Amino acid sequence: MFQTMTQIGKDYSIDPKTVGKFLYKLKIRDGAHLVQKGFPFEQAITHGIAKAYEGRGGETYYRYNIEAIKEEFDKLASALPEPDQVSVPEAAGASTAVDNSIENKLQHMLLLLNSTLKTGDTTKLFQLKADIADIYSLLPQKAS
Repeated sequence: MFQTMTQIGKDYSIDPKTVGKFLYKLKIRDGAHLVQKGFPFEQAITHGIAKAYEGRGGETYYRYNIEAIKEEFDKLASALPEPDQVSVPEAAGASTAVDNSIENKLQHMLLLLNSTLKTGDTTKLFQLKADIADIYSLLPQKAS
C-alpha cells in the first residue's frame, strides 16, 4: 500500500521529516535530483517502492510502499530514542539546544567527508546538501 511520508510517520510515531531522512539513508529518495530534491531514484520507482501521484493543484508528489524495505526501515526507526526519553529544553536553554543540533550536524558532515577521503566512496556525499539545508533551517532567523 502506497502512503505519504506523513502517513508512514503516523504508523511509526515519527514526524514526516524523519521519514524523509530514512528514505534518503535507504537510497529511496534522491537528494541531488535534477528536477526537485527528494524525488525518488528511478530504481525505487522501478522496484515498486515509490509511485508518482498528482496533487489537487496538478503538482507531482510521491507515495511510498515501504513493505519492500520494511526490515531496513524498522531498524532505523528502532534506533530512535523513545519519545519519553527525549528531554525538552527549557526556554532559557533553547539556544544551546539549537547549537548542539548544529554542532552534531557539522560533526556528522566531517565524519562523512573523512570517510569519503579514506575510502574513495562518494555515494554518500549527496547527504551533505541535505545536511547543509538542515543547518540553515536551525539557524535563528534575522529580522529584515
